[in-house]
Amino acid sequence: MELTRTSELLPRVIWQESSSSTNAELRELARAAAAPLPDGTMLVTSDQTAGRGRLDRGWVTIPGQSLAVSVLLRHDAGELGVSWMPLLVGSAMSAALQRPFGAGLRVGVKWPNDVHVRDEADAIAGRPGLKLCGILCELLPDGAVIAGTGINFLIPEEELPTGRATSLLAAGADVNGATNLFEPAGSELVDTILWDYVTELRELLELAATRPGVARARVARHSLTLGTEVRVHLAGDETVDGRASALADDGALVVERPTGGVLTVSAGDVEHLR
Repeated sequence: MELTRTSELLPRVIWQESSSSTNAELRELARAAAAPLPDGTMLVTSDQTAGRGRLDRGWVTIPGQSLAVSVLLRHDAGELGVSWMPLLVGSAMSAALQRPFGAGLRVGVKWPNDVHVRDEADAIAGRPGLKLCGILCELLPDGAVIAGTGINFLIPEEELPTGRATSLLAAGADVNGATNLFEPAGSELVDTILWDYVTELRELLELAATRPGVARARVARHSLTLGTEVRVHLAGDETVDGRASALADDGALVVERPTGGVLTVSAGDVEHLR
């Protein structure tokens, strides 16, 4: 697949016909390289067969309909720190995926790192909508981060893997008539989305380093979780209900308990309550 515009932004874009895991493959390339791989090295496939998502969940892609993308980032997010990387990546991807949608649909992040699209009914009910993209960031020994994303582009509604998932096509985005990522319209769609994503991510990382308050505000603006009633599933089958009110200094979710006090959630599944 030709990714002409994206390749103009980045030092190296590697297209793989198939990959067991783009994160694992990019990690191995970084480990084995004689010199450090440059910031922005990207590995892309439409056929990921054994990828790993958050909490070790499976993460595969459907050839011609979805995409796995991993990018090597040699930024430290400034004073925000590496814990903000998944939030910054999610914010950048939300902005990129918002553009093909018209009014009435909002793309944003369900904390900590799932990109969803929701309609007005979802917003009124406090629901996050349906998942368009998953994110998994991994820290390398040298301090670099691999940001892995899995994007559902052209999966028809009847072929979606779960009832909680959607795709650009199924959710009604303007895909310029594309039905397969390998046809000209599909390749152009991919190139445009990835160019937008990289451009947004670079800007956010620069803001994180120079104007962290602005970066935090942009991440909060893209959050679908802040301000909603949630149920946090913690280790040991413990659950806590409350209102997601803020992001802590390390990007953790601050949940106000209805009986008073707050819970700061660094890890765990968050369910939006209707």
